[in-house]
Amino acid sequence: MLNKTNISIAVLIIFHLVGIGGVVLGDAQEFLRLTPLNLLLTAAIIGLNHPKRKFSWVFPATYFIGFFVEVVGVNTGFPFGQYSYGEALGIKVFNTPLIIGMNWLILLYATNAIAGKFGQTIVTRSLFSAAFMVMLDYLIEPVAITYDFWTWEEAVPPFSNYAAWFVIAFGISTIWQMADMKLNTRIAIAVYSVEFFFFGILNLIQL
Repeated sequence: MLNKTNISIAVLIIFHLVGIGGVVLGDAQEFLRLTPLNLLLTAAIIGLNHPKRKFSWVFPATYFIGFFVEVVGVNTGFPFGQYSYGEALGIKVFNTPLIIGMNWLILLYATNAIAGKFGQTIVTRSLFSAAFMVMLDYLIEPVAITYDFWTWEEAVPPFSNYAAWFVIAFGISTIWQMADMKLNTRIAIAVYSVEFFFFGILNLIQL
């Protein structure tokens, strides 16, 4: 059935399949430099499908919190560990890509919507959301290192990175759950599944 949600999901799938094809058959570096465009497209799809387009203060707050913690992290090494951003994610301010806050917003929308299907309380839903965030980050990290999204001072991402992701995601997710927003779960599941598949395939390619 053709409707806005189904078309949006199809666009997400096609765009990511083209990305995988480009990495495998074309110039991987050039295709992955389109990541900021991919994030903007995904954010636009979420926005277009968000119930009645009722945007909350939580959305810009999430962007700025996500961007702020990355600025602190990349310039001090706390709380994630010592890392630095490459050029693949575009324009940087304070050594931090402006698009990275959008990444936090997209993933937290997806994980909080999905978590609503698992937990019965604010705390349990926030815990599930944070766990989903860390699971995806675990897949993103090897790809990010390979293709110049960011690099770590150590050979592999330290445990502090995943711990910090969990704690920060839990904190922001608690705000989302307390705000009790109506989210588009179908789009959220599609976004998370496509991202999981995309980075999962790219990890397999690297083996």
